[in-house]
Amino acid sequence: MNCLSVAVMALAFADPRVKTAEASKLAELVRGIRSADYRGEREELRRLAARLDEVKDPRLAAYREYWRGFARWRRALNGFNETPRPADIQEDLEGAIRSFRSALVHQPEWIEAKVGVAGCSASLLYLAGQDAKRREALLAEFLPVWKDMSEKGQQNPRVLWLVGGSQLSAPPPVGGDPGRAAATYHRALQAARDEALRQETPPEWVPTWGAPENLMSLAYVYSRGALADRDVALAYADGTLAMVPDWHYVRDVLVPQIQALPARTR
Repeated sequence: MNCLSVAVMALAFADPRVKTAEASKLAELVRGIRSADYRGEREELRRLAARLDEVKDPRLAAYREYWRGFARWRRALNGFNETPRPADIQEDLEGAIRSFRSALVHQPEWIEAKVGVAGCSASLLYLAGQDAKRREALLAEFLPVWKDMSEKGQQNPRVLWLVGGSQLSAPPPVGGDPGRAAATYHRALQAARDEALRQETPPEWVPTWGAPENLMSLAYVYSRGALADRDVALAYADGTLAMVPDWHYVRDVLVPQIQALPARTR
């Protein structure tokens, strides 16, 4: 690809306010994907990911591939909440990475697509378990993306959500620190607020998710381990459901777990 082609694509990508029938179609599909994600509807996510083929405007190509990757990423994450675990989680994660990398072909260095690659890779590392060769190969591909994303996205609520997750769940010394993770999730909430205040309402295909995810993660952090506090966890869960009332995982899985905790003596 020559420099002129890259420049043309970057110029088209720089203005997301494309007003065409296909732009309206993309907005409709993005609404459906985000709703199906929160509702835990894995088959709907598969269907909507396939329907993104209907969006052919080259000015929307990076967004189309981003949301295709997002749908498969969230299909995999929802699968982790099912018993027995679905057999196609790894397939979804690997397919999502291909879509996010396709978005990066259309818009090199786009941090939102790197968030998707990093998030999927972290889940693949978890699935790799004790397979040292598999983990080594994943880390070789994943760590440069993670490093670049975390350095450039310190005010991005979606980047901070992943960073907080690593601080919570990765093996020490990187992770295993719920207090540090909680602080990062709080930073992410402030970043989400700042992001919302500094821009007009963008088209629906521009990634702006993150505030509910970070609230959910705070509810999770305060629902177990050294920081377990039933009242605090419930407050964060209630805040999450105020933003996304039909979030299946929070409403039907996490809240019952929190409610089962003993009340803390104060």
